[in-house]
Amino acid sequence: MKFSICIPNYNYERYLGETIRSALDQQGVDLEILLSDNASTDTSLAIAQAFNDPRIQCRVNAVNVGFAGNLDRAARMAGGDYLIMLSSDDLIRPGTLATYQALFAQASPNQPTVISSSWDVISSTGEVIGRDGPDPDLWTEADRVPALDKVAGGPVYRVAGDELLRRCLKRMRNPFNFAATCYARTLYDRVEGYGGSRMMNPDKAFSWKLLGVTEAAYWVDARLFAYRVHNTNQLSQESAAGALKFMVDEYVSTLEIDSAVLARVGISRESVFESFVENDIGRHGLATLAKGQRAKARRILDFGRAAYPAQVRRNRYARALRTLLALGPVGQKIASRLYRSYQSRSGQKLP
Repeated sequence: MKFSICIPNYNYERYLGETIRSALDQQGVDLEILLSDNASTDTSLAIAQAFNDPRIQCRVNAVNVGFAGNLDRAARMAGGDYLIMLSSDDLIRPGTLATYQALFAQASPNQPTVISSSWDVISSTGEVIGRDGPDPDLWTEADRVPALDKVAGGPVYRVAGDELLRRCLKRMRNPFNFAATCYARTLYDRVEGYGGSRMMNPDKAFSWKLLGVTEAAYWVDARLFAYRVHNTNQLSQESAAGALKFMVDEYVSTLEIDSAVLARVGISRESVFESFVENDIGRHGLATLAKGQRAKARRILDFGRAAYPAQVRRNRYARALRTLLALGPVGQKIASRLYRSYQSRSGQKLP
């Protein structure tokens, strides 16, 4: 069993060496490290080449092909059995690949399987400032597989691929942590990779495609990776770009998901449209308004009206958003109070 650690990079010279070292430090497994540099203008390539390790391969794109495009460039370099997309500012913790190898060995050789895990959230300088675990709406206590806890070093959840996709579509969620997700190269080939149709959030659409061809998905609730938060990472860029690029990506996903997959999981296209309006327009818009971003909340509502006007008119969250926006600053204060009340009662945050 060989792992391909694919590292898409653009101008992350500050973090790249630490990322590569975290991959090289994996013990007891066969691996290769594949750097696809997206026409960086810093010293990233020199940093990777300085390791002088035969397990590291580098390629440089002639021009910047975008984030999603570079993910596919990195994957096409892979010669291993299993792929991991490790962002060039994130880290893989010691022993992670040995844990994944042991879990894959527990699954049937002919059973398409995807594994993801929890991770630390770290600062730009590497301090642990939080953690991200399984989404409780997608991975429940009923999905626990205690027999695998010792193998993985933490609680393990297992959900059939069709069922997990059904849960994702009802809530418009991504079931996996991006860098922590591992899957067979054959699965990547079956779904034709990431594709270039997403501007900000290609991994959610890719995860949904994977679940369409996967029999089982596992989540290891142990912090096997570290996700770095800083002012130039993908999440920060999404926030700076405003609402519309994110909304376009989400809207495209409602259209592109395969009809045969929807039929297999028992969800209609109309239900996907309604889920988009409820979660990405109504609930997300209300949370945005509650945080004081009235202009952004209005753009979200306007996008929903343009995309799915009938569903927006019917949805209670979208109607509430429209009413609160019409009330001006008073509506914003009401949204903020309701938001704090919801957090206090549920311990959860709205989108």
